Amino acid sequence: MRQFLEEGHLSVSIVHESEAAKKARIILGLDSDSREIARLSEGGVLAISNISREDDGFHLKRVGEEVVIAGANPRGVLYGVYALEDLILEGTSVSLDLRKVPYFRKRGSGLCYTDTFFDRNRFPDFSEETAAYLSRLGINQLTDQGVGGNLCDFVRSDIFPFQKPPLAEFQRKVRAMSSICRKYGIDQYIFLNEPGLPGTTADLAQYPKDALGTVARPWGGGKGGIDTTLCVSSTIVQRYLRNLMRKFVREYPDIKGVLFYNMDVSSWICTPGLCSRCKAVCTDSPDGEFNPWETQAKLVALLADAAHEKDPRFDFRFWGSTHYHGERFDKLIHAARGYNSLLSSWTGSDRTIMLPDAAEPDPTFLLSQKVSADRGLPCYMACEFNNLEAVPRSLSFPFHVIAALKRYKQWNVRNLNEIFGVEAKHNSINALVMRAFQWDPEQDPELFLTDLSRRQFGEQAGPLVYGSWVEMRKAFDAWNDLPSGPFPLEGSQFHVKIGTAIGGLPPLILPDIVDTYDSITTTLTKVEPWLAERYQEQKSQAFLDRMNLMNVHLARAALLAKKAVVVAGDHAFVGISDFRDVNGRPTCKEYAELNFAPIAVADALCRQRCDILRAYLFLTEIKRSRAVTNTPLVSETNEQYRRLISEDIGVQAHFCELLANFAKMTPCYTRTGMTMEEIVGLMADTRSKITALQKFLGQRRAESSEREATTLR
Repeated sequence: MRQFLEEGHLSVSIVHESEAAKKARIILGLDSDSREIARLSEGGVLAISNISREDDGFHLKRVGEEVVIAGANPRGVLYGVYALEDLILEGTSVSLDLRKVPYFRKRGSGLCYTDTFFDRNRFPDFSEETAAYLSRLGINQLTDQGVGGNLCDFVRSDIFPFQKPPLAEFQRKVRAMSSICRKYGIDQYIFLNEPGLPGTTADLAQYPKDALGTVARPWGGGKGGIDTTLCVSSTIVQRYLRNLMRKFVREYPDIKGVLFYNMDVSSWICTPGLCSRCKAVCTDSPDGEFNPWETQAKLVALLADAAHEKDPRFDFRFWGSTHYHGERFDKLIHAARGYNSLLSSWTGSDRTIMLPDAAEPDPTFLLSQKVSADRGLPCYMACEFNNLEAVPRSLSFPFHVIAALKRYKQWNVRNLNEIFGVEAKHNSINALVMRAFQWDPEQDPELFLTDLSRRQFGEQAGPLVYGSWVEMRKAFDAWNDLPSGPFPLEGSQFHVKIGTAIGGLPPLILPDIVDTYDSITTTLTKVEPWLAERYQEQKSQAFLDRMNLMNVHLARAALLAKKAVVVAGDHAFVGISDFRDVNGRPTCKEYAELNFAPIAVADALCRQRCDILRAYLFLTEIKRSRAVTNTPLVSETNEQYRRLISEDIGVQAHFCELLANFAKMTPCYTRTGMTMEEIVGLMADTRSKITALQKFLGQRRAESSEREATTLR
């Protein structure tokens, strides 16, 4: 409050209530620590006493010559200060009397997805400006997957001292991050995977033999997916994990808890048939299981108990639903002990940025809600409103942000948990919409977005931008009749993604695309066998038809967004700019460019994904036709495939031109959502693809000419 008033050249003192003057005061606090707030509350002037301390509600009111900001908890007071700032900046002339309580109690979110998740050396410093921005968005929990890994990334083991020590600079940055978050009323959580593969932290020969076990991974590993892992049924490994967990809680006092994700990438538990210790424990899981629920349940209990030994208030949140389903999840979630809260997506699998109208909560999510209620624990919805690996960074899809929040309320969800979240420097549309509708999901979407588009882009550009959002809604609604997650818009479905995170650009549509695509869907089916039918559908003409429909509307959205850039004001500034930095507010034109660029990338990459599916269908048809010696159909389909490659070269060239234009826009990150390094790398990769396609096409023409010459001879 003092900082804000000083910006208006007003000098104020912060004093205890007993030392304050009796008039012209700004009173901040709770009814439990302020006599004046307690008096006004008892007299009915303030309505704050009936708000739970678990909620971040506040009552902001002018009482005579005084301004009172009363909160249900300290964070509520802070939100009341933000509300007063906004009212003053907007020039609101209405009487000062605002009481607000957010509908969603916990609003967990992370930072924008970046590949620093895979490189500790590139992990950036967390700025106070970013913390202030997240706080202004009403985010009260930082739950970012990029700030995570194995416990040995954060603390050094006393049991296996030969392991590589954590990076000291990474440790410093994480401690500083959690301290800054706490200052702004944000509880930080670390994304945790265990046990880590031993070969990533030390020479395998350094581990005692009774610490090691074997897993048959669904992907990666050696022949047959075989890999060495730390055996969680081993006594010495249990000591190791307890030691690390206790040290973590002690050495990172400002971290509220962990979000425990049961397996992935570098964390696996033993396959019972390949480990005698785990075989004795896993009496229900099959011998070939790569993630038996029995050892998973024991691992959760072990880690949670160790954390609570150091701090009973430490929050151990378990996301166990992603790789367990049906009866296995039922057994796991009832057998596990010690967790303080559960996390699950409505799909029972990965999180998604949209909910189809036909969506119904998966039984796994419903069971998570029931078990949480039975045990008196919070249940969190795993969701995404801002950024996801599958879509371009800061892509605008505000209608579906609103639709998801409204549906979550209908499903009695009160706690939300984004795994990836906002890019503070972008001050994106989705983040603004998320903030408003997390507090009040019953607002009118059309009225809110019409007003927001004009405030942020101006009178001329606003309607065009709004039109681009409408087309984005139609693009996503290509999947609207599906009862479960729309895969191109769901996390970790990289083979149909329309963004560039993880794996970069779509692969070439050369003949080996069939093996590539089949390999990906086979792996996904191994991990989630209950979704086998869905993964098979991704190879069908019907799936391609949906992708084409999505692409039609993405193209229209990009066209409208580009027109908005042309008419947006170059000297007018956006109405809402919660990220405060030295560059000040972006102009309406710069903000319109940021709206356009991710939509244009989504359009370009969706077209490339459609070409992959077309190529897959042509190539598999050629193979079938050859098997039955249908030579005319082979010839016809080959010609269609050749034309597709020619067309795809044009698609790649268009994308390269788009990127080249992005490279001319500086600062490109805040105007396009992409760094110069990313743009240059994607341009180089795209040019390489064009060269490879042209070479293949030239070889095909040469082969065709040779066949014709042979026929003539």
